[in-house]
Amino acid sequence: MDSDFKVFVYGTLKPGGHYWPEFCAGKLAAEPVPAKIHGELYDLHVGYPGLLLKGDKWVKGYVLKMADAAAFAGLDYLEGYVPGRPEVENDYNRLRVNCFTSEGEPLDEVWIYEMTAEKIAQHGGTRIESGDWPV
Repeated sequence: MDSDFKVFVYGTLKPGGHYWPEFCAGKLAAEPVPAKIHGELYDLHVGYPGLLLKGDKWVKGYVLKMADAAAFAGLDYLEGYVPGRPEVENDYNRLRVNCFTSEGEPLDEVWIYEMTAEKIAQHGGTRIESGDWPV
């Protein structure tokens, strides 16, 4: 399965989320797929969440297959990620992770955007126990 443009979204890019219309609507090659990954989700108290890839909790979201490189690059822009730039200079860093179906079955390897623990702390982030960002 081609996963070059597959990304797991867990916040404002989810269907119905604040940035869905501008960055996702009409820019997907397939329907969004409900999914989850291991990690911790944090409310940053600024209108969007942050993710840390740690622990054995689940973060709920969707896998989006972006239609092309331009649509995918739009996500990098939104997330403040520049490939090759030092991690501390990015708002989020783009990494590959395994994701799972809502039932916990292996699904695919996808891209995700992770915030550093330091940036979450700077925002006074608080962990979202449910692992589910409200739309």
